[in-house]
Amino acid sequence: MLFQLVTHSFLEDLGMVLCVAAVTTVVFDAIKQPVVVGYLIAGLIVGPHVPVPLLADPHRVQVLSELGVILLMFALGLEFSIRKLIRLGPTAGFVTALQVGLMIWIGYVLGHAMGWTELESIFIGVALSISSTTIVAKAFGEQGNNSQQLRDLVFGVLLAEDLTAVMLLAVLTGLASGAGLSARMMLMTVGKLGLFLVALVGGGLLIIPRTVRLVVRLQRPETTLIASIGICFGLSILAEHAGYSVALGAFLAGSMVAESGEAQSIEHLVRPLRDIFGAVFFISVGMTLDPTQLAQHWIALMLLVLAVIFGKFLGVTMASLLSGVGIHTAVQAGMSLTQIGEFSFIIAGLGVSTHATRDFLYTLAVAVSAITTFTTPFMIRASVPVARFIAGHVPSRLGATQGMYDSLMERIRRVAVPFGAVMRPIVMLGGGALAIGAILIANDVDYLGLTQQVLILTGLGLVESEIVVDLFTLLLCGPFAATMYFGARGLARSLVLRTLSEGHSRDVNSGALTGLALALISMLSTTLLLVVVVPLLALVQPFLDPMEGIGVVIVGVILMGIVIVRSMQRMHGQLGVLRRILAESLTDESATTPHQGEIPGFGMITPVRLEAGASAIGKTLASIGLRAATGAAAIAISRDQEVLAPDGGEVLKEGDVVGLTGASQSVEAARRLLSERMPIPVMSTSAS
Repeated sequence: MLFQLVTHSFLEDLGMVLCVAAVTTVVFDAIKQPVVVGYLIAGLIVGPHVPVPLLADPHRVQVLSELGVILLMFALGLEFSIRKLIRLGPTAGFVTALQVGLMIWIGYVLGHAMGWTELESIFIGVALSISSTTIVAKAFGEQGNNSQQLRDLVFGVLLAEDLTAVMLLAVLTGLASGAGLSARMMLMTVGKLGLFLVALVGGGLLIIPRTVRLVVRLQRPETTLIASIGICFGLSILAEHAGYSVALGAFLAGSMVAESGEAQSIEHLVRPLRDIFGAVFFISVGMTLDPTQLAQHWIALMLLVLAVIFGKFLGVTMASLLSGVGIHTAVQAGMSLTQIGEFSFIIAGLGVSTHATRDFLYTLAVAVSAITTFTTPFMIRASVPVARFIAGHVPSRLGATQGMYDSLMERIRRVAVPFGAVMRPIVMLGGGALAIGAILIANDVDYLGLTQQVLILTGLGLVESEIVVDLFTLLLCGPFAATMYFGARGLARSLVLRTLSEGHSRDVNSGALTGLALALISMLSTTLLLVVVVPLLALVQPFLDPMEGIGVVIVGVILMGIVIVRSMQRMHGQLGVLRRILAESLTDESATTPHQGEIPGFGMITPVRLEAGASAIGKTLASIGLRAATGAAAIAISRDQEVLAPDGGEVLKEGDVVGLTGASQSVEAARRLLSERMPIPVMSTSAS
């Protein structure tokens, strides 16, 4: 190249990347495309891998990008007070456990299939499991029309993933160094993280909210900005010195500042800084793309990108559905988290620095992150129509079952259950999983030399002896698998009976559980088993043949399908009971105001009466797109003392009372849709 403009200082680096970003941002904004993509293109232009006569120093830009990560995470933390994070904990933890376990398993199986070493397969599995908080925060900021429930779920999961990544890094460090896994190391890692969070949050809550309120009372925006940024960077430094990421410290700083009640005004002050250095972060990601190396490993790259997009979409969506947040929120969350980011760089970099993996793995991780960063804004933008499409094509029975399950799970999250009441089934569930994991790992390592002993005692060949030992191992796992099942069943039963009162979950005459209550218990049992079995599979997969792991997944999917079908059959089989109950519950009086009434075995059903002038009158549920537009399910229509089971083709009439079920947000959207008034035509008169 005859001429190339090269930077020599931080100031020149910052000037060059912002000037190029200004051009690409204007272009992408003009063509109605996400500006994040423009930042990535700017990174390619000023990076070292594309023959363009502009070159910024990658190392210095990387240092500047850390400021973007810190400010983006601090601004995100301002939306989530500590109390809000505690409330989101159970749902976010459930989704994270299922999704991370699934992605580690998928990554390991793919790495093994491509001939990579066992450690490389483990590292890539972990790298693919952690989504990028920074990328999602920026993409959500651009969209600006996401529901609060979706934001709470997505960022709750992202925070839980970041905490999980901290623990996984410690585990990978032990594996890469040859020290292996040990219970002591795991306990020390978890204990250290717990102590750090308790000390930082506990001490911070005593000081930071009061300090921020005092500073804001001075009514000097400049002072408020400097004090807030000082708190942000101070806690980021503490987190880094404790061995954790600066992003975690910045997020917690924002959450504690939010406890002051001044989050909105501070977020307004911080926004310009966040936008400038957030742009630098995405430019630094674009600078890492090396088209030459990507061309060499393009097959692996495409497989990993597809694994991230489809694997995370499937994992997050299914886990969210099982947590009862509603089909719309579940699908949108799944499509929003289809990327990897900064933690994946750290994980891949650890493998290279400890010589546990080859150099190409880091290049692939960065490339997958860059490509999925490019696709994330488009995935988020498409999530609403995709959610509507999926919700609109769910079979009626399945939609009704999901709606009632969503209602039940929402109520379970609100009910305070004493730990003593559920401790025994939790111990059975967790203890059975640990025992099975230990047995499978011991069988693979064969500490006792059982295969050799069987070979000597029976005279069988090596393959036959291994089969005998494997069958013996499965027999040993049997009692513990039963323990897990009964533990999950007992926990589900306890939660359902405490959520639905005794009188609303048992038959009045016989005292037996209703078929509907049994169906909900079966579905919740399956959910509890999945949240334990999927991470367990990710843990033991390196000790199993890949086909064995795939077989377990196939069997699990079949069993889950059987449970769902049986649950739908149980609910449909009691339709006569449902009609009698609804005939008493969905009366004109109960539907005159938007309130909820408890229906035995169903949880909360909202009756909505179609008044004269409602735009839904004369249309079918399918034509107004009730399930597609809202995610709620209409499980019955009360008309002239008769209760109908809607199939989507039932024409709605004036005076009908529609029984809705689902997550509260979905039900409220459906109630508004059914209650909309027809527009009154304006008559124009002409002068005579």
